[in-house]
Amino acid sequence: MPSEMKLILRETPTGREATPWLDAQRVKFTRVARECREEFKDSKLKGEAKIRAMNAFMSQRLRAPDRP
Repeated sequence: MPSEMKLILRETPTGREATPWLDAQRVKFTRVARECREEFKDSKLKGEAKIRAMNAFMSQRLRAPDRP
């Protein structure tokens, strides 16, 4: 007897969850990521050196107290 193929459909939520307590961190991360992009836009660094420099930049800025 041939096997039947079954098609199972379900809704899968996309995007971020509703977590208002994380909104402040998301806003700060977004701001710092944009600053990082601008800072390293014309960088001469390549490969691993660039990634390490970007990670250090992000870490330093995310740990700093919020600026007004």
